Amino acid sequence: MDLVLYVTRNLELIDDIKSRTPGQDDVDMYYGTLDYATARFHTILLTLSQDKIKEQIYSKDVEDCFNTIQDFYKNVQRYRFWFKITRPITRMIIHRIGTKRIPAIKRLLNRIENNNNYYHHGDDTV
Repeated sequence: MDLVLYVTRNLELIDDIKSRTPGQDDVDMYYGTLDYATARFHTILLTLSQDKIKEQIYSKDVEDCFNTIQDFYKNVQRYRFWFKITRPITRMIIHRIGTKRIPAIKRLLNRIENNNNYYHHGDDTV
């Protein structure tokens, strides 16, 4: 998938984060997580857009991160708008995504930032 397509598909999520008014502490916490994850994801996209080789190397990881953000957002929306009886189950799903899948975004960002010099493996002597 093209990197621009990831950004355009995240626009609804970003608008929702911007227009969110505080009030429910648990939902505010979920939106904070979404905000951080989306910011890190867009940093990843900016970094990869500058290097086509890296973009190909990390394409599967980027797609996984995108799907994680979309799944988290979809379940936060369910938590907010579905019947209150479904909230415990939805909260468990959100917790699982937040503890198991969201940290992968930060790990990918760290891998990309720490692997900037992947052309030079070894010393610089000729």
